[in-house]
Amino acid sequence: MKINRCTKILLLSAFLIITALASLMVGYTFYSLPFVISCILQKTHEFAINDVRLPRLVMALLCGTMFAFSGSLLQCIFRNRLASSETLGVNAASILFILLGITCFGDMGNESILIYSIIGALAGFSITLICSISKRNISHLRLIIIGVAVSAFFRAASQFMLIAQDQKLAAYLAFVNGTLYTTTWHSIQIILYPALFLIGLSFCFTRQLDILLLSEDIASSIGFKGVQWKLIIIILALLLTAVAVAGVGSLGFIGLISPNISRLIFGYSHKYNLLGSALIGSCLTILSDTIGRIILVPFEIPSGLIGIIIGVPYFLYIMRTMKQEA
Repeated sequence: MKINRCTKILLLSAFLIITALASLMVGYTFYSLPFVISCILQKTHEFAINDVRLPRLVMALLCGTMFAFSGSLLQCIFRNRLASSETLGVNAASILFILLGITCFGDMGNESILIYSIIGALAGFSITLICSISKRNISHLRLIIIGVAVSAFFRAASQFMLIAQDQKLAAYLAFVNGTLYTTTWHSIQIILYPALFLIGLSFCFTRQLDILLLSEDIASSIGFKGVQWKLIIIILALLLTAVAVAGVGSLGFIGLISPNISRLIFGYSHKYNLLGSALIGSCLTILSDTIGRIILVPFEIPSGLIGIIIGVPYFLYIMRTMKQEA
């Protein structure tokens, strides 16, 4: 029996709600479902839920959606299933520039971290793109290989900075690997409005994204300005990544996995693909955070490391299927 798209959306939404409630229930201390719901409705106040787990959940929803959207936009622009902020060096560059900014100018709050992250995202992507150009063309395979190399370089530079400045930057070690551990209601307030604006803006471009999947001849024949729209959407993808990195650090491969799974479920129409990516990205981010909290209690594993464990096998699987198709 074929399941229609609306039913798939409802099923994914139900799974997201279940995952979200489970993340509020489990941890160092287990809370029953009625107690959790009571805390959400503010009938009861429990610090571990209202001030620790609930902010992490909200941040996971926002940043998981932004990473997923960024990956979906980049995969559409470059017509490459391996394209994402992680594989193009954007995440790692944002982290390095955050550390550089804090080292050079001091920690001036979450607002400055957001600015450093945006500058890093633009710089990292520009380096990857420039190095990928050969004979005025961009090789899709070359783009990913160079992106992974640039990402590895920026990550190594970040680790070196943490070692050299351990007293000043030690608090950002988990942030480099991607974590929701330091999330507070204040840190959510800093990224909330940019996040909601960029997420809403992404939904406004579903028609343009669908046209970009067509051949350039067909797109130009209907008067579509492909170059301008590609530039706009790339900038949007980079801003989505930068804001997400400013919120939770580098969550590995969320932006790679989510759009690919959504495409398998909903097809290539971005009207449904983006919504599916948001739901899947949010679920994966919440699951990564929850698993990281409970796997070695009372210690916590950064969510980004859990994401890498999930994402790398999928990355290799996509590479293998792309070789077979070629």
